[in-house]
Amino acid sequence: MKCIKNKELIIAFLYLVVTIYFMIKDAIFYTNIINPIFWGIVFLYLIRNVKIRFSINKRQLIYFITIIFITIGIYITLGYIYGFSKTPYSHKITAIIKNIMIQIIPIIGIETLRIVIIAKNKKNKLLVAMITILLILVQINYHIFGDLYLNKEELFRYVCSTIIPIIICNIIYTYFILKDMHLFALRYRVLGKLFVLLIPALPNVDWYVMGSVGILLPAFMYLLFRYKFLKEKEDIRERKENFLGKFYYVVTFILALMLVCFMIGIFKYEPICILSNSMIPTYKRGDVVIFKKMNNYELNNIQKNSIIIYEKDDKNIAHRVVNVIKTDDNALYQTKGDSNNVPDTDLVQIGQIKGVYVFHIKYIGLPSVWLYNYFHQEEVNV
Repeated sequence: MKCIKNKELIIAFLYLVVTIYFMIKDAIFYTNIINPIFWGIVFLYLIRNVKIRFSINKRQLIYFITIIFITIGIYITLGYIYGFSKTPYSHKITAIIKNIMIQIIPIIGIETLRIVIIAKNKKNKLLVAMITILLILVQINYHIFGDLYLNKEELFRYVCSTIIPIIICNIIYTYFILKDMHLFALRYRVLGKLFVLLIPALPNVDWYVMGSVGILLPAFMYLLFRYKFLKEKEDIRERKENFLGKFYYVVTFILALMLVCFMIGIFKYEPICILSNSMIPTYKRGDVVIFKKMNNYELNNIQKNSIIIYEKDDKNIAHRVVNVIKTDDNALYQTKGDSNNVPDTDLVQIGQIKGVYVFHIKYIGLPSVWLYNYFHQEEVNV
């Protein structure tokens, strides 16, 4: 087994080099040809040369089914909140087969390699860490890094929405194998990818929501497994002693989930960071404004002197209403920053309005301001 172990590590490392090279030189050829062929060969080699028996008990099966339904429920819920967009994957038979070859086979090869190495070398922490890092690195799209190198903001979004979730998910998958849940990652990833390939529409979410779900879902997997299924052999006395510890982690996770839901706008109230000083002294750059979402009737009856948050040129503006113009169809609003000398040039239509100011919190938006300054150093802040 030692010889096989070394071969597998060397193969994984060499393939990382090949991945980076071809991703940069010819990403399409790598994705469509090299990647599925390589991982298909790895899978066939492993199942022929490595004898290892994996079992799954009833409790693990219940856990797996629970996670699958929760994941699908999250997708559907996000779709109802943010709307659905047409899937980029064709549903013709030939296209489905091609997509399965390109996307499913690499998953099978990667997860089989993870199972074989980690399941046989649980006590070798260095080896476990090395293979986990290597499997993370071979799943990163280095071609995108080249495209986004000059766009720091888009690169930051890609890292937050894709790279960080990849890292966290791979750590969780490795953890499950260490806890004898050998087939979880393989089955979960294959079914999840099939769901994405076959579903007719996908949630139309932004990078922040993608990153949040990509981080919170693995965290939920861990907590559910750690405190519901892993403790099946504990006696009642031990469970009572550990209740407070479990309660602490569950409450922490729920609070984190609620905070993320609040930040991405699922609730009726939503925060927005102020990036200019146009509303001094009411609030200033670096403050966070909490606004209330409104229905169509409320949007048509906003009162003068209210502060509205509206969208213009893909930017959010929070200015005060100085004049209300009623029309036969909808109201129009003239706005002005409290520290500006003249009203804003364009009238605000109700379709642009995101909500009405409720209150603000000082200073907590400063990290967002610093990031904005870093990504938009060439722009002049108003």
